Formats: sequence, structure tokens, C-alpha cells
Amino acid sequence: MRLARAMRRKAEKSAAVGDRRAVKTYAKAKKAVRHATTHELVMQAAVRRQAVVEIMATIVVAMHRSFGWSTDRLLRLRKKMRVQMECLKGRYVKLEEMEAIVEKELDWGFRIERDDTWEMRRRVEYRTVRVMSAVFLIALRDEFGFGQKRAMRAYKELADIWTAVHEGSLTMEAVWKEHDAVGKSIGEALAL
Repeated sequence: MRLARAMRRKAEKSAAVGDRRAVKTYAKAKKAVRHATTHELVMQAAVRRQAVVEIMATIVVAMHRSFGWSTDRLLRLRKKMRVQMECLKGRYVKLEEMEAIVEKELDWGFRIERDDTWEMRRRVEYRTVRVMSAVFLIALRDEFGFGQKRAMRAYKELADIWTAVHEGSLTMEAVWKEHDAVGKSIGEALAL
């Protein structure tokens, strides 16, 4: 966003001169600002989408590891999480309110650490992780009646997987293989 503002200010300065070239430069700069903003929004959406997909795969693996959940319960969890996400998108509830609900009902303390020097990609990933964490915990509480102990157990498994991925001891490919294996084992059980 800072780049777009700086480009707009530069365009306004050059337009203030009043000659033809400045007007052309202003039009060109205005088009560039519009393109930079659009590009930034597209990049944010792509980063957010990728993060959500990876987090959902990790949630499936974590719930299968922690509680042995199969496709049926995992689909119920996903459906409940989708409803919670729709509430956020529809602006019926704010993220801060969801986090407050989790803190109150599950006696859970979110440690919100943010650095203002992060680049755009890191800020978007951070926000996505906050949203998915709150949605995940509320869905567990609402749909399955999880209390603090079971929710903590599930979240700890989720955090352990993400820590292993970021340290490099586990790859996302391995997580995806385990994710796919959960679905295949259910399909094989139904075939028998």
C-alpha cells in the first residue's frame, strides 16, 4: 500500500505543473497505481488461499493422529468451520470477537505476536493463521463439545505438525500423503 500512495503523490506533483507531459505522466502513474493495488490484492488472495488449503490439510492430519477421526467426523468439522468462515466473511462477527469467545469458553489465551516490519506475504499468512485457529477451536467446541483439554490436545498436535514443517523435519508433501491416506483408508473400509 505504501508504494501505491507514494506513486499517487508523485503523480499529483507532476500533474500540478500543468503541462501536457505532466498530464500524460499523471495518467500513466494513475494507471500504475491501480495496477499495483490490484496486483497486491491478487497476491494477498493467492497467499491466503494457499495458507487455508495447507492449514486444512494439517487439521485433517492432526485430528486423525490425535483422535483417530475418519472422514465422517472430519467432514462435519469442515462443514462447521465453513459456517464459521461464512460468519466472518458476512461480517456477522469479527475475528477479535471469535478470539474472545475462545478465550472465555475454553479458557484459552491467544498469544498474538505481530511485527510491523513484516512483508505483505507474512502479514497475510499471520492473519490467516489467526482466523483458522479461532474458527477451528470454535468449530470443535460447537460441533463436538470439546472442552479445554481435548481442544488443547488437538491444537498441540496441529502446532507440532506446523513446527515440524517449518523446521524442515516434515515436508508438506508428507502431510499431503498422510492426508490422502486418511481418505483412502476410509474408502477401503467402506468397500469391505
